[in-house]
This record gives sequence, structure tokens and C-alpha cells, in this order.
Amino acid sequence: MSGVDGTKTPHRCHHCGREVAETTHTRSAYRVDYYALHTGDVEPTTMARSDDPSDVVTVMRLVHAIEIFTCVDCYRQPQVRRERELLFRSELRAASDGEPAL
Repeated sequence: MSGVDGTKTPHRCHHCGREVAETTHTRSAYRVDYYALHTGDVEPTTMARSDDPSDVVTVMRLVHAIEIFTCVDCYRQPQVRRERELLFRSELRAASDGEPAL
């Protein structure tokens, strides 16, 4: 992400709000400070398979993209990992809310 003046906008953890740093590399190791999740609003859509056009499958189409950053400290928490899984897989979120899964 870049700001209006071309400078890089810092990423913040979605869960605790702390600013996260880019991955740093050395000759023998690397240090990760956050995990990015590419998610968003989806809707079911049907499409024909390329190998058999008569066979139609239902897939989830991304309608509105959202990027979620989780710092390594928050990622260690089981409830945060569960929240990330629900953000990534909307069919699980619907099932946990009592709605039928797609």
C-alpha cells in the first residue's frame, strides 16, 4: 500500500493494532513479523469445467477483496487462528452462525 505522497503505508495487525514489519532476511535465516490473509466478500457462481463443458461446478467468486494482517504474537492465539479461518472460508462462518453451508 502506498500513501498519497508515494510513501509506503505501514500495515497494522487486524487484532491488536500494532504496526508490523516486513520479513527480514539474512544469509542463513529470516524473520517473519506478520501473516497476510487475502479474503473478502464472496458469492456463489456456476461455471463450466474447461475439460468437460457439459459439467458445471459452483465456485465462490471474490466480490470485494480485503487484506487482513495478523502479527506473529496474535497468530499464536487459538481464537485468532479460528477467526482467520472463518474470514478465509465464508462457508464455515455461515455454518457456525446456524445458516446452511453452500
